[in-house]
Amino acid sequence: MKKHLLFAFLGALACCSCSNSYDLLENDAELARAAEDYELSTRAASAEADSAKIETIADEQAIQATMDEYEQKLMNRLSVAKERVMRTAYAATTDVVGVFKVGSCGTYKELTLHLDAEDTRQNSKVSGPVGDTYVDGNVNFKFCLTEANRYYPGGVFLVNHINYSQFGGTMDVLVRYHDCDDKHNKNSISSTDTRFSSVKDLAGYTIVDTNAALAWAYPPYPRPQWTPPFGLGPKQSITYGVLLDGPAFTDRGIIYVDDEDSSNKNWLKHYKGYKEDTSSISSGMHGIEGTDNTRYYVVLNTDKEDFVLRNLYHPNFGRVPLP
Repeated sequence: MKKHLLFAFLGALACCSCSNSYDLLENDAELARAAEDYELSTRAASAEADSAKIETIADEQAIQATMDEYEQKLMNRLSVAKERVMRTAYAATTDVVGVFKVGSCGTYKELTLHLDAEDTRQNSKVSGPVGDTYVDGNVNFKFCLTEANRYYPGGVFLVNHINYSQFGGTMDVLVRYHDCDDKHNKNSISSTDTRFSSVKDLAGYTIVDTNAALAWAYPPYPRPQWTPPFGLGPKQSITYGVLLDGPAFTDRGIIYVDDEDSSNKNWLKHYKGYKEDTSSISSGMHGIEGTDNTRYYVVLNTDKEDFVLRNLYHPNFGRVPLP
Protein backbone atom coordinates (compact mmCIF):
# COMPACT_ATOMS: atom_id res chain seq x y z
CA MET A 1 0.00 0.00 0.00
CA LYS A 2 2.84 2.38 0.90
CA LYS A 3 4.54 1.66 -2.43
CA HIS A 4 1.33 2.35 -4.38
CA LEU A 5 0.95 5.71 -2.65
CA LEU A 6 4.58 6.52 -3.34
CA PHE A 7 4.25 5.71 -7.05
CA ALA A 8 1.06 7.77 -7.35
CA PHE A 9 2.72 10.70 -5.61
CA LEU A 10 5.80 10.52 -7.81
CA GLY A 11 3.68 10.24 -10.95
CA ALA A 12 1.75 13.35 -10.04
CA LEU A 13 4.97 15.18 -9.31
CA ALA A 14 6.42 14.12 -12.66
CA CYS A 15 3.35 15.34 -14.60
CA CYS A 16 3.37 18.63 -12.78
CA SER A 17 7.05 19.07 -13.52
CA CYS A 18 6.57 18.27 -17.22
CA SER A 19 3.71 20.72 -17.59
CA ASN A 20 5.96 23.47 -16.32
CA SER A 21 8.68 22.55 -18.84
CA TYR A 22 11.40 21.78 -16.28
CA ASP A 23 14.58 20.20 -17.52
CA LEU A 24 14.39 16.38 -17.52
CA LEU A 25 17.51 16.00 -15.39
CA GLU A 26 16.09 18.41 -12.82
CA ASN A 27 12.88 16.37 -12.78
CA ASP A 28 14.86 13.22 -12.08
CA ALA A 29 16.66 14.91 -9.19
CA GLU A 30 13.37 16.08 -7.68
CA LEU A 31 11.88 12.61 -8.00
CA ALA A 32 14.91 11.07 -6.32
CA ARG A 33 14.79 13.56 -3.45
CA ALA A 34 11.06 12.99 -2.97
CA ALA A 35 11.52 9.24 -2.91
CA GLU A 36 14.33 9.53 -0.36
CA ASP A 37 12.33 11.87 1.89
CA TYR A 38 9.34 9.55 1.78
CA GLU A 39 11.44 6.50 2.63
CA LEU A 40 13.11 8.27 5.58
CA SER A 41 9.77 9.44 6.97
CA THR A 42 8.22 5.96 6.78
CA ARG A 43 11.28 4.40 8.41
CA ALA A 44 11.12 6.91 11.27
CA ALA A 45 7.44 6.19 11.81
CA SER A 46 8.07 2.44 11.83
CA ALA A 47 10.98 2.78 14.25
CA GLU A 48 8.89 4.89 16.61
CA ALA A 49 6.13 2.28 16.57
CA ASP A 50 8.60 -0.57 17.16
CA SER A 51 10.25 1.23 20.09
CA ALA A 52 7.06 1.13 22.16
CA LYS A 53 7.89 -1.28 25.01
CA ILE A 54 4.90 -3.40 25.99
CA GLU A 55 5.14 -5.12 29.39
CA THR A 56 2.54 -7.46 30.87
CA ILE A 57 2.13 -8.87 34.37
CA ALA A 58 1.15 -12.49 34.96
CA ASP A 59 -2.14 -13.34 36.65
CA GLU A 60 -2.27 -13.95 40.40
CA GLN A 61 -2.41 -17.72 39.97
CA ALA A 62 0.83 -17.79 37.96
CA ILE A 63 2.58 -15.51 40.46
CA GLN A 64 1.39 -17.65 43.37
CA ALA A 65 2.76 -20.73 41.60
CA THR A 66 6.26 -19.20 41.57
CA MET A 67 5.91 -18.36 45.28
CA ASP A 68 4.92 -21.95 46.04
CA GLU A 69 7.85 -23.23 44.00
CA TYR A 70 10.20 -20.97 45.95
CA GLU A 71 8.88 -22.24 49.30
CA GLN A 72 9.35 -25.82 48.12
CA LYS A 73 12.96 -25.10 47.20
CA LEU A 74 13.52 -23.66 50.67
CA MET A 75 12.15 -26.82 52.25
CA ASN A 76 14.42 -28.96 50.08
CA ARG A 77 17.45 -27.23 51.54
CA LEU A 78 18.87 -27.87 55.00
CA SER A 79 16.30 -28.20 57.77
CA VAL A 80 15.17 -24.76 58.92
CA ALA A 81 15.10 -26.00 62.52
CA LYS A 82 18.70 -27.21 62.28
CA GLU A 83 19.76 -23.93 60.68
CA ARG A 84 18.10 -21.94 63.46
CA VAL A 85 19.88 -23.89 66.21
CA MET A 86 23.27 -23.73 64.51
CA ARG A 87 23.14 -20.03 63.68
CA THR A 88 21.83 -18.96 67.08
CA ALA A 89 23.98 -21.19 69.30
CA TYR A 90 27.30 -20.63 67.58
CA ALA A 91 26.69 -17.21 66.01
CA ALA A 92 28.49 -18.59 62.94
CA THR A 93 31.56 -16.36 63.16
CA THR A 94 32.53 -17.21 59.59
CA ASP A 95 29.17 -16.09 58.19
CA VAL A 96 29.27 -13.20 55.76
CA VAL A 97 26.83 -10.79 54.14
CA GLY A 98 27.20 -8.64 51.05
CA VAL A 99 27.55 -4.87 51.28
CA PHE A 100 27.74 -2.85 48.08
CA LYS A 101 31.33 -2.53 46.92
CA VAL A 102 32.69 0.99 46.50
CA GLY A 103 36.19 1.08 45.04
CA SER A 104 37.97 -1.49 47.20
CA CYS A 105 36.97 -4.28 49.57
CA GLY A 106 40.29 -4.09 51.41
CA THR A 107 41.11 -7.63 52.55
CA TYR A 108 37.49 -8.76 52.35
CA LYS A 109 36.47 -11.22 49.66
CA GLU A 110 34.38 -10.01 46.74
CA LEU A 111 31.31 -11.41 45.02
CA THR A 112 29.65 -10.38 41.77
CA LEU A 113 26.11 -11.42 40.92
CA HIS A 114 25.42 -11.35 37.18
CA LEU A 115 21.65 -10.97 36.75
CA ASP A 116 20.44 -11.75 33.23
CA ALA A 117 17.68 -9.18 32.80
CA GLU A 118 15.23 -8.80 29.90
CA ASP A 119 17.04 -9.06 26.54
CA THR A 120 14.46 -7.32 24.33
CA ARG A 121 14.88 -3.53 24.37
CA GLN A 122 16.86 -3.82 27.59
CA ASN A 123 16.38 -0.80 29.85
CA SER A 124 18.29 -1.70 33.04
CA LYS A 125 20.46 1.15 34.33
CA VAL A 126 22.17 2.67 37.35
CA SER A 127 22.15 6.28 38.45
CA GLY A 128 23.70 8.16 41.33
CA PRO A 129 26.10 6.68 43.91
CA VAL A 130 25.67 2.89 43.72
CA GLY A 131 29.32 1.94 44.13
CA ASP A 132 30.84 -0.48 41.61
CA THR A 133 27.58 -2.09 40.50
CA TYR A 134 27.12 -1.59 36.75
CA VAL A 135 24.94 -2.50 33.77
CA ASP A 136 26.33 -3.92 30.53
CA GLY A 137 23.06 -5.15 29.08
CA ASN A 138 22.62 -7.19 32.25
CA VAL A 139 22.92 -6.06 35.88
CA ASN A 140 26.15 -6.81 37.73
CA PHE A 141 25.81 -6.41 41.50
CA LYS A 142 29.22 -5.93 43.16
CA PHE A 143 29.56 -6.86 46.84
CA CYS A 144 32.18 -7.04 49.57
CA LEU A 145 31.61 -10.06 51.83
CA THR A 146 31.84 -8.76 55.40
CA GLU A 147 31.09 -10.05 58.90
CA ALA A 148 27.46 -11.11 59.38
CA ASN A 149 27.55 -10.48 63.14
CA ARG A 150 28.12 -6.74 62.74
CA TYR A 151 25.35 -4.15 62.78
CA TYR A 152 24.55 -2.67 59.35
CA PRO A 153 22.04 0.22 59.30
CA GLY A 154 20.27 -0.93 56.14
CA GLY A 155 19.75 -3.88 53.83
CA VAL A 156 22.63 -6.29 53.15
CA PHE A 157 22.69 -9.15 50.65
CA LEU A 158 22.27 -12.67 52.04
CA VAL A 159 24.43 -15.45 50.62
CA ASN A 160 23.23 -17.84 53.35
CA HIS A 161 21.16 -17.86 56.52
CA ILE A 162 22.70 -15.89 59.39
CA ASN A 163 21.83 -15.48 63.05
CA TYR A 164 18.63 -13.45 62.76
CA SER A 165 18.29 -13.05 66.55
CA GLN A 166 20.76 -10.22 66.95
CA PHE A 167 20.81 -6.61 68.13
CA GLY A 168 17.98 -6.93 70.62
CA GLY A 169 15.33 -8.34 68.32
CA THR A 170 14.55 -10.39 65.22
CA MET A 171 15.93 -9.23 61.91
CA ASP A 172 13.74 -8.58 58.88
CA VAL A 173 14.39 -10.32 55.57
CA LEU A 174 12.97 -9.15 52.26
CA VAL A 175 13.08 -11.48 49.26
CA ARG A 176 12.67 -9.94 45.83
CA TYR A 177 11.88 -12.43 43.07
CA HIS A 178 13.16 -11.44 39.63
CA ASP A 179 11.46 -13.02 36.63
CA CYS A 180 14.56 -13.02 34.45
CA ASP A 181 14.77 -13.23 30.68
CA ASP A 182 13.27 -16.47 29.41
CA LYS A 183 15.66 -16.99 26.47
CA HIS A 184 19.29 -18.08 26.89
CA ASN A 185 19.36 -17.13 30.57
CA LYS A 186 22.87 -16.70 31.99
CA ASN A 187 22.43 -15.86 35.69
CA SER A 188 25.74 -16.49 37.44
CA ILE A 189 28.11 -15.40 40.21
CA SER A 190 31.86 -14.97 40.48
CA SER A 191 33.77 -14.55 43.72
CA THR A 192 37.21 -14.48 45.28
CA ASP A 193 35.67 -16.51 48.13
CA THR A 194 36.08 -20.18 47.20
CA ARG A 195 32.86 -21.04 49.04
CA PHE A 196 30.90 -19.31 46.27
CA SER A 197 31.97 -20.61 42.88
CA SER A 198 28.49 -20.95 41.33
CA VAL A 199 24.89 -19.94 41.97
CA LYS A 200 24.34 -23.38 43.52
CA ASP A 201 26.56 -22.29 46.42
CA LEU A 202 24.15 -19.52 47.40
CA ALA A 203 21.99 -20.73 50.27
CA GLY A 204 19.39 -19.62 52.78
CA TYR A 205 16.73 -17.33 51.35
CA THR A 206 18.67 -16.44 48.19
CA ILE A 207 17.96 -18.81 45.31
CA VAL A 208 19.32 -18.15 41.82
CA ASP A 209 18.72 -20.41 38.82
CA THR A 210 16.95 -19.37 35.61
CA ASN A 211 15.20 -16.77 37.76
CA ALA A 212 16.50 -15.09 40.90
CA ALA A 213 15.13 -14.67 44.43
CA LEU A 214 17.47 -12.17 46.08
CA ALA A 215 17.31 -11.89 49.88
CA TRP A 216 18.24 -8.82 51.92
CA ALA A 217 18.56 -8.66 55.72
CA TYR A 218 17.75 -5.62 57.88
CA PRO A 219 18.39 -4.98 61.58
CA PRO A 220 15.48 -5.10 64.05
CA TYR A 221 13.33 -2.01 64.20
CA PRO A 222 12.92 0.12 66.33
CA ARG A 223 16.69 0.51 66.27
CA PRO A 224 18.79 -0.05 69.41
CA GLN A 225 19.84 3.08 71.29
CA TRP A 226 23.60 2.62 71.51
CA THR A 227 25.90 5.41 72.66
CA PRO A 228 28.29 5.14 70.99
CA PRO A 229 27.24 2.46 68.46
CA PHE A 230 29.06 -0.80 69.04
CA GLY A 231 30.04 -3.05 66.15
CA LEU A 232 28.70 -0.70 63.49
CA GLY A 233 29.60 -1.74 59.94
CA PRO A 234 32.53 -3.92 58.84
CA LYS A 235 35.43 -4.32 61.27
CA GLN A 236 37.79 -3.05 58.63
CA SER A 237 37.35 0.52 57.52
CA ILE A 238 36.00 0.43 53.97
CA THR A 239 33.56 2.51 51.99
CA TYR A 240 30.36 0.54 51.39
CA GLY A 241 26.67 0.85 50.64
CA VAL A 242 23.41 -0.63 51.93
CA LEU A 243 19.81 -0.60 50.77
CA LEU A 244 17.87 2.32 52.20
CA ASP A 245 15.02 4.54 51.21
CA GLY A 246 13.40 7.63 52.60
CA PRO A 247 11.40 10.53 51.19
CA ALA A 248 13.99 13.04 52.40
CA PHE A 249 17.01 11.28 50.90
CA THR A 250 18.71 13.56 48.40
CA ASP A 251 21.73 11.59 47.20
CA ARG A 252 20.65 7.97 46.96
CA GLY A 253 21.76 5.72 44.12
CA ILE A 254 19.30 3.72 42.05
CA ILE A 255 19.78 0.29 40.47
CA TYR A 256 16.96 -0.24 37.98
CA VAL A 257 16.42 -3.84 36.88
CA ASP A 258 14.38 -4.33 33.71
CA ASP A 259 12.85 -7.74 34.38
CA GLU A 260 10.97 -10.04 32.00
CA ASP A 261 8.55 -8.10 29.76
CA SER A 262 6.05 -10.84 28.96
CA SER A 263 3.78 -12.18 31.70
CA ASN A 264 6.08 -10.90 34.45
CA LYS A 265 5.92 -12.88 37.71
CA ASN A 266 7.92 -10.67 40.09
CA TRP A 267 6.98 -10.65 43.77
CA LEU A 268 8.23 -9.46 47.17
CA LYS A 269 8.06 -11.48 50.40
CA HIS A 270 8.79 -10.49 53.99
CA TYR A 271 10.20 -12.72 56.73
CA LYS A 272 10.88 -12.14 60.42
CA GLY A 273 13.85 -14.38 60.99
CA TYR A 274 12.68 -17.80 59.78
CA LYS A 275 8.95 -17.00 59.79
CA GLU A 276 7.03 -15.38 56.96
CA ASP A 277 5.45 -12.06 57.90
CA THR A 278 2.36 -11.15 55.88
CA SER A 279 2.09 -7.63 57.31
CA SER A 280 2.56 -4.71 54.96
CA ILE A 281 6.07 -3.57 54.07
CA SER A 282 7.02 0.06 54.55
CA SER A 283 8.39 1.46 51.29
CA GLY A 284 10.11 4.24 53.23
CA MET A 285 12.66 2.01 54.97
CA HIS A 286 13.78 -0.95 52.95
CA GLY A 287 14.99 0.52 49.67
CA ILE A 288 13.24 -1.94 47.35
CA GLU A 289 10.55 -0.72 45.00
CA GLY A 290 8.97 -3.75 43.40
CA THR A 291 6.44 -3.50 40.59
CA ASP A 292 6.72 -5.22 37.20
CA ASN A 293 10.37 -4.10 37.28
CA THR A 294 12.62 -3.38 40.28
CA ARG A 295 14.37 -0.37 41.77
CA TYR A 296 16.99 -0.80 44.48
CA TYR A 297 17.90 2.35 46.43
CA VAL A 298 21.48 2.49 47.71
CA VAL A 299 23.04 4.87 50.24
CA LEU A 300 26.79 4.95 50.90
CA ASN A 301 28.35 5.27 54.35
CA THR A 302 30.26 8.34 53.15
CA ASP A 303 26.97 10.23 52.96
CA LYS A 304 26.75 11.36 56.58
CA GLU A 305 23.50 13.24 56.01
CA ASP A 306 21.40 10.36 54.62
CA PHE A 307 23.35 7.40 56.02
CA VAL A 308 23.34 8.75 59.59
CA LEU A 309 21.03 11.67 60.32
CA ARG A 310 18.08 10.59 58.14
CA ASN A 311 18.51 6.84 58.49
CA LEU A 312 15.93 5.30 60.84
CA TYR A 313 18.17 2.25 61.29
CA HIS A 314 21.24 4.20 62.36
CA PRO A 315 21.86 4.42 66.13
CA ASN A 316 22.86 8.05 65.64
CA PHE A 317 19.66 8.96 63.77
CA GLY A 318 18.75 12.62 64.22
CA ARG A 319 21.91 13.48 66.13
CA VAL A 320 25.29 14.91 65.21
CA PRO A 321 26.96 12.85 62.44
CA LEU A 322 29.79 10.58 63.54
CA PRO A 323 33.27 11.65 62.42
